[in-house]
Amino acid sequence: MLLQPVREWLREWALRRQGRDPDPVTLRRRRIYILPTPLGTGFGLMVLAMLMAAMNYSNSMAFALTFLLAGLGLVTMHWCHQNLCGLVISGVRVTSTFAGGHAELQVTIENTSATERYEIGAVCGESKATPRDLEPGERVRLELRLPAHHRGRLPAERVRLYTTFPFGLFRSWAWLHPNAHGIVYPAPELRAPAPPPGGSAGHDAVTDPDSGDDDFTGLRPFRPGDTPRRVAWKALARGGDLVVKQFSGQPAATAWLDFNDLTQPDTEQRLRILSRWVIDSHASGRAWGLRLPGGEIPPSSGMGHRHRCLTELALFPGGTGPAGRDHA
Repeated sequence: MLLQPVREWLREWALRRQGRDPDPVTLRRRRIYILPTPLGTGFGLMVLAMLMAAMNYSNSMAFALTFLLAGLGLVTMHWCHQNLCGLVISGVRVTSTFAGGHAELQVTIENTSATERYEIGAVCGESKATPRDLEPGERVRLELRLPAHHRGRLPAERVRLYTTFPFGLFRSWAWLHPNAHGIVYPAPELRAPAPPPGGSAGHDAVTDPDSGDDDFTGLRPFRPGDTPRRVAWKALARGGDLVVKQFSGQPAATAWLDFNDLTQPDTEQRLRILSRWVIDSHASGRAWGLRLPGGEIPPSSGMGHRHRCLTELALFPGGTGPAGRDHA
């Protein structure tokens, strides 16, 4: 499209003018733009034609109707611009996902004024969020789906908040340039050539009091990443706190997922296999570590360890650029 370069230049100009946005950020008047919609352009041309006809025939009733509609248009323009002014934007984040899927961009909007705000929507690339209304003091979260073509960082480079309230005659919008990005993990191989290493309780095994199976030693508070198999569900059902069973025993068997153990010539295929092994090893509940050229992650378990290992695979050198852009 001929207008596309102009739009890109305007967006880059807005970034240079505003800079990257902190969290939270309040929408002030200087950063809100407004233009008539196609409906508003037609409305303006109609009012102009009515004015010319009223002048030609010197009809007072025609003048009255023309000025009434023109005044309505001016009030509409004011309220459309005011509908965004003063909103507080916070909590902009991009969730992690696997290559070939969709990440979720979350934008939290808070109405700190004493008046309602209507039909507030958001756009990022080709993704649009359903417009929402906000009562005074209300906070809502808009969610957009971003395509993740390949592994790497998925930045939320530019988000447009907009409204066409009331009547759809004008569209006002504000650009957000948040410092937010998600991680796109390598797509796991559907059928790995071999199961993940089983590990052994050798000299590099990890002593994990939660992973032994010999004697019950007590309960401890639940921590994020604990396996559901260790949760004391009966105690929770009786109205107690969420606690986890502890056992004593031999050190848990650990496994090393090693990049150099794979013989596939394609680096991306190795990363996909390691991604599959990370998922399967996490599901098994045992401790495991990851070795990559240039470093390693010590054996551990839990969701945090899973995310850390998948992030290392996602950011492994040799990717094709920002994960949200298709460079094929």
